[in-house]
Amino acid sequence: MVENSGKMKIGPRIVTVPLTIAAVTTALQQLPTHPNTPDHPTIMEGQQEETNVTTDQSQGEVQRINVITNTSNSTLKGNPPFIFDGDRSKTTKFLLNWDLWASINQKNDTMKKPFSRIVTMLSYMDGTCVDAWKGEQLLKLKEADNNGVPETDEDLWTEYLERFKNAFVNENRRSEAYQELCKLKQGDSLDDFFAKFKQLAFEADVPLDDKGTIETLKHALTQGLTSTIINSPTYDPTAKVPWTFKEWEEQACKSHLKWKAAAKFTQRR
Repeated sequence: MVENSGKMKIGPRIVTVPLTIAAVTTALQQLPTHPNTPDHPTIMEGQQEETNVTTDQSQGEVQRINVITNTSNSTLKGNPPFIFDGDRSKTTKFLLNWDLWASINQKNDTMKKPFSRIVTMLSYMDGTCVDAWKGEQLLKLKEADNNGVPETDEDLWTEYLERFKNAFVNENRRSEAYQELCKLKQGDSLDDFFAKFKQLAFEADVPLDDKGTIETLKHALTQGLTSTIINSPTYDPTAKVPWTFKEWEEQACKSHLKWKAAAKFTQRR
């Protein structure tokens, strides 16, 4: 997997090197890092600047790992995340920006493969507070490769993301967000309520479809709305597959709209 030789393009130079974790590490170290500001154009502006690691495949196909800097690249769409320097107050925003960008490019090979996805995210991290951690992650990738773990194994990404959160998520904020989530109650605007609920769940690192999260949602909605949803024809409390958060949200919105429509006529009497 990593013994093939290939070409590595760094800026205008092209050199032939063995495709190894070390080669990718070297490429990363030579990448320029600029903040995503008006003085330094984003991926939608400026000229293309990338590191391409190309290997010969058994069927003659070419595998390309694009380590993207925040300049123009025709293969990845949208606005990339800002350079993360390890500031925990910015972790949530960085992850949100990353998730949006990764979702837009979910069909791109760079995002499909966990290995290149990790390396790409690492290329958007720079600073004294993250450099050592980045090096550690590359060593873990090398160790996984030596143990025969394929680059397409999603566990690589799952474990990496967990390590990232453990290292850079503000534990105090996570706890505070969870406490706020447990105390949240539906107000006049159902849209605002769900937006706030999902934001707090994200900050608290609580899965929306978790049984505990759904129970929290039931108690956060007004008693009348929760009862209406439970009594709706489509809801089955004995179903083997419980409703997802999205299903609860959609039914809540439908029931709320019906209540508002009915309330107009009730008020006329």
